[in-house]
Amino acid sequence: MKRLLSADSDLEKSMTQLMPGGNVVQSSLEKGEMNKEQLTEFVEVVKAKENVRLIMSNLKQVAPEIYGAMVAERDTFMANGLNGLNQFPKTVAVMGIAHVDGVENNLRNMGWVPVVAGCPLVKT
Repeated sequence: MKRLLSADSDLEKSMTQLMPGGNVVQSSLEKGEMNKEQLTEFVEVVKAKENVRLIMSNLKQVAPEIYGAMVAERDTFMANGLNGLNQFPKTVAVMGIAHVDGVENNLRNMGWVPVVAGCPLVKT
């Protein structure tokens, strides 16, 4: 836990590197102050799929027990739940972006095959 929360942790460094103008945002975070634009920018960067993968990878390395409890166990639980819904012809699952890769991997291990769903064009 100490490694995860330390000021120079790998997780913090990767978060700072993700941010355009990271030093300004980092300085704001250290002071406990962040304006609306900085917060909006931070949220947009953090919710990008590749950035979430980087953050999750770092969390897994730095704090594997926390990652296991907060991410991996939940991924398995959700995949098992989805796998048990075979009585329905179609299922929609909504989850946080940090869980998508893990749930997909668990489902593949259960024999599921990815399907690319198209979205029909709507004519106006």
